[in-house]
Amino acid sequence: MKLNFWDDTWPLDVSECPCDAHFVEYLKARGVSGKTIFHFGSGEHHLLGIENAKLARPNQIVAVTASRKECETYIDLAIADPKVANGYKVTFLDIYTLDRRILPQFDYVSLFHLCEFYDPKISSYAPLDDRQLLDLFVDRLAPDGRVLFYQGSNGWGQGQGIVEDACRAGRLAVDETFLSLFVCRRP
Repeated sequence: MKLNFWDDTWPLDVSECPCDAHFVEYLKARGVSGKTIFHFGSGEHHLLGIENAKLARPNQIVAVTASRKECETYIDLAIADPKVANGYKVTFLDIYTLDRRILPQFDYVSLFHLCEFYDPKISSYAPLDDRQLLDLFVDRLAPDGRVLFYQGSNGWGQGQGIVEDACRAGRLAVDETFLSLFVCRRP
């Protein structure tokens, strides 16, 4: 058995996957700065981190990737522009191996890739599945925090059901739709 990772990279192609660009627009439209953000899937482009570095008061962003190549592009970016690394950290990991004990409280959580990567057979070593992953981040969400989902994700069909279950259980409430993003908040 080996780690479930992605042996490729995701360049910025807004026509195919606009979620990171829409997240940047969402944060700008709401004047979000100086907050804590968890971002599932950095992309080779690291758009969120690059745009964050332009803020007068950058957010503190933790992004994760299961792509070695995306992690390598982050290292190159941080070396070339250390200002980006002040507020944007990227780590290589299987998100389904996270543990709440190592996670701080977040103001915003992007789970754009919910239900895209977990495979019960391949990921049998991981303590979390997609439902437990959402529960983990709801538990780590600040009182006025938001969780954002990408409605164009190839996992959104299954993910939407998990999000609706969390809303029915009173753990999340629908906040709004912003472009391709579905936004929930703590009730």
